[in-house]
Amino acid sequence: MIKRTLPSFLLLASAVANAQYANVEGQFRSQATSLDLIALDSESGVIAATTTVVQGSCSGSVAGVGKVVKNVLTFSPYTKVDKDDACVITVTFDKQKNTAKVEGASCSMHSGAACGWEGDIVRRVKEGQSRK
Repeated sequence: MIKRTLPSFLLLASAVANAQYANVEGQFRSQATSLDLIALDSESGVIAATTTVVQGSCSGSVAGVGKVVKNVLTFSPYTKVDKDDACVITVTFDKQKNTAKVEGASCSMHSGAACGWEGDIVRRVKEGQSRK
């Protein structure tokens, strides 16, 4: 009985883990910040991400590939501004993956000193909603 149940349990656990990373995919928005995510490998949590911040006349953008671990995605720019570019974007999701906090560290090369990713909360854009 245990030998028959274990493979079924492992298959179910694997499917749940895959769904965990696949449901990160989508578009998230706030008044100042946008975040677009595409799951490249839903099994391992590899995600292509781009985020943009616009605050008045200041704006910036970072695009890269990162990894989700538990409820946190971290990624760095795919294209570095220079060899000293140490920008890291951290996205912390709520349990349902409907909202996320976007924070940037050492990213002023991508946005300027007047604006940045400072913990703005973005919400998932639902199908059919305006994608501002």
